[in-house]
Amino acid sequence: MEERKIHLRIITPQEVKVNQKADMVIFRCVNGDMGIMPGHEPISAVLGDGVLRIKEGETERRIAIFGGIVDVNNDRVSIMTSTAERPEDIDRHQAESDRQQAEMLLKEKSDSTKIQGYQALLRRALVRIEVSTDSIIDEDD
Repeated sequence: MEERKIHLRIITPQEVKVNQKADMVIFRCVNGDMGIMPGHEPISAVLGDGVLRIKEGETERRIAIFGGIVDVNNDRVSIMTSTAERPEDIDRHQAESDRQQAEMLLKEKSDSTKIQGYQALLRRALVRIEVSTDSIIDEDD
């Protein structure tokens, strides 16, 4: 008997970023993290900025996702997002520079709208830094 998998598809306006089978997918929704395995009930959710983890056997891949929607139905996970970045897509030095700039801007006295924008910049930089540190994680190591 074939082991059940989920089919993950991540679509951006530019391309289909991921189209693969997986054992589990974990992503950040606006209300917290959600994990999907084969047999999950149908659901749709709004995505927040965060790290998407793709588990296949003992291997885990990470992708930076910045907003969008997810639809889960019949062992299919479809993610539509404006931005999805693999580790090799991320300029680590630029992400570190963005983090430093956002932290500096947050120290200045600003109105609440600017502070929210700086916090979003900081969050995106931190997500990129986290994803850029590893392309594939083998849990046996």
